[in-house]
Amino acid sequence: MIRIAVLEQIGYREWTESIGSDREWKIQEIQAGIYREAQRTATRHGAFVLPLRYDYMVVITSNLTEDEEKEILESVSSLSPVAVRLSSDIGPTPLDAESNAWSHLGKIEPGRIGHFGNSNEFVVVSHIDLNNIKAITEKLGAFKTYTIMLNILERINKVSNEKGGLAQYLGGDNILVLLPHKNYEELVRKLVEIDDLKGSIAVAPRARDAMELAAEALHEIRLKRNTKVLKKIL
Repeated sequence: MIRIAVLEQIGYREWTESIGSDREWKIQEIQAGIYREAQRTATRHGAFVLPLRYDYMVVITSNLTEDEEKEILESVSSLSPVAVRLSSDIGPTPLDAESNAWSHLGKIEPGRIGHFGNSNEFVVVSHIDLNNIKAITEKLGAFKTYTIMLNILERINKVSNEKGGLAQYLGGDNILVLLPHKNYEELVRKLVEIDDLKGSIAVAPRARDAMELAAEALHEIRLKRNTKVLKKIL
């Protein structure tokens, strides 16, 4: 099972509409600060934050305690212009876990957390990137390269979602895929065939450890150049 937490800033859209039309720069500044603090707190406990829409963030919190999740909530609450709540639950796939967490969210009081489910938890991730991104960028420029990456992300998400996985763009040529706990190697091999891609796989009790292993495996792929997929397990 993987544990996913959904962190909601309650009434965020209404707040953005209350601060006037000259607001987008302020919203971006506040969002960046909240995400930075949330990620700093989460990774200190071995978790990892995906910003998604920013008013809703997803946190991979496998094997975190309620108190550790509460610290993440409090770090966001200290900077958020609106009240915040957090719900976490488990599932055999990331989308299942997120759906389970979401089902409790509306019942949680502002400023509180809900920590549901109890099982053996671990995280399976893939770190996928595009080959020859530097040469592509030098030829096409930043805008067109960014469009290429968004197109790849959409295609990866389409395939991943069918199996309960979720992909998040991390910048540059890097895409993180949260994987289901069954047949994940087969899934990653399908994903790297979407374009000129390579992908690492990592399995660990907590998200930060899985991310580190995935980065190590991807580095080995780049050095050895004899495989498109490599797995590491903690």
